[in-house]
Amino acid sequence: MTQLSTQEIMLAAALVFGLSTACQVIAPHLRVPSLVLLLPVGFIFGLLAPTFRFDEILGSAFPVAVDLMVAVILFQGGMELAALPLGAKDKTVVRKLVWIGAPLTWAVGSLAAHYILGFEWKLAFILGAFLIVSGPTVVAPILDVVRPNSRVREILTWEGTLLDPLGAIFAVMLFQIIKASNESTFETAVQYFLGGLLTATLAAIFGVALFIGGGRLVKNYPKLGTQVLLGSVLLAAGLANSVNDDSGLLTALLMGVTAPRLAKKYGASLDAAKPFFNTIVTMGIGVLFITIAALVPSPTFTSLLLPTFLIVLILLFIVRPTVVAVGAAGSGLARNDQIFMGWMYPRGIVAAATAASIGTALVAMKIPGAENLLPAAFIIITATVTVYGLTATPLATKLKIRGS
Repeated sequence: MTQLSTQEIMLAAALVFGLSTACQVIAPHLRVPSLVLLLPVGFIFGLLAPTFRFDEILGSAFPVAVDLMVAVILFQGGMELAALPLGAKDKTVVRKLVWIGAPLTWAVGSLAAHYILGFEWKLAFILGAFLIVSGPTVVAPILDVVRPNSRVREILTWEGTLLDPLGAIFAVMLFQIIKASNESTFETAVQYFLGGLLTATLAAIFGVALFIGGGRLVKNYPKLGTQVLLGSVLLAAGLANSVNDDSGLLTALLMGVTAPRLAKKYGASLDAAKPFFNTIVTMGIGVLFITIAALVPSPTFTSLLLPTFLIVLILLFIVRPTVVAVGAAGSGLARNDQIFMGWMYPRGIVAAATAASIGTALVAMKIPGAENLLPAAFIIITATVTVYGLTATPLATKLKIRGS
C-alpha cells in the first residue's frame, strides 16, 4: 500500500463519517433500517477508494478500535436488556433459542461452508461460529421500524444481545484451537473459554464499581455523565481484552445488564447522560459498518456470491424456522408471533468485526482459503440484513403483530 499523506487520511475519515451519517439520516425517509444502506455504501466505498482501507491506515490499532467500539455497543444493548423484563415462559424460550439454536446454527453453517463453499473443516467451523452472532446492532434497528408487540420484541432483543458475545467468544475459542495445532487442543480450548469467562466477570465487577463511583461523583455535573459511561466500559473492556481476546465483549454486556440497577440503588443514576451516549453509539455503528464493509476484496466477493447465497437460503428457510419451532414449543406464543420470529435472525457488526479480526490473522498464518472467510461472512451479513430489513415490516403487518 502507498503511504497516505495526513491530508488523504483526513479525507478518508471525513468521507466515512459523512457517508455513515447520510445513510442514517436518509434511511427513515425510505422506511428501511439504516443497515440496509450502510453495508452496500461501505462496499462501494471500498471499491471506489481502495487506498482508504482503515485496517491499513490504522494498522494494528484498527482491530483495537473496532473491539472497543463493539464493547460500547454491547454495553448499550445490556442496558436495554435491563429495561426489558422477561416472564418465566419467555425466559425458557430465550434459553432454548440460545442453547439449542446456536449449536444447531453452527453445525448446519459449518457443514454448508465445507460442502458448498469447499472450505477446509477448520475454516468451516469458524464461519459457522460467525453465523451464530446476531445482536442489538441489527435486531434493534429493524424492530424499531417494525414495532412488533412487546413480547416478540423482548424475546428477540434478549436472544440477539446474548448471542453477540457468546458467538464471538466461541469463534475466538475455535481460532485458538487452530493456533494450538498439534498440542492438546481440547484442553487449550477449555482453558481459553473458562479463562475468558473469569476475565470478563472480574473486569465487569471492576467496571461496575467504576460506574457507580464515577456516577456518584458527577451526579451534580450531568455533562460529565456520558464520560463516566464511556470511560467505565472502555477501561473495563480494554483491560479484559488485554488479558483474553474478545472477553471484553462479555464484560461490556455484563456491565450493561447490571450497572444501571446497581447505580440507581447506590445513588449514581446516569439517565441524563444516556441520550448523548446513544448518539455516540449510533455514530459508531455507522462508521464500523462502512469501514468493515470496505475491507471485502471484490474479486473474491464475486466468485463466492452464488454459493454463499445458497447458504443464506438454508439459514433463512430451514435453520431459523426450525430453531424457533423448537424454542417456542410449549411457550403459549401465538402462531403469528412464531412465524415472525422465524423470519428474524440478521447478522451484524459483531459478526463482521470478529470475521475481520480472525480472517486477517488466519491469512497471516497462511491458512489455505483464509482469504475467503471475510467475504463469505460479509455476503451472509449483507443478505440477512437486507432481506429481513426489507421484508420484516410487510410481514408484521400481514401477521397483525405490530404494536403502537
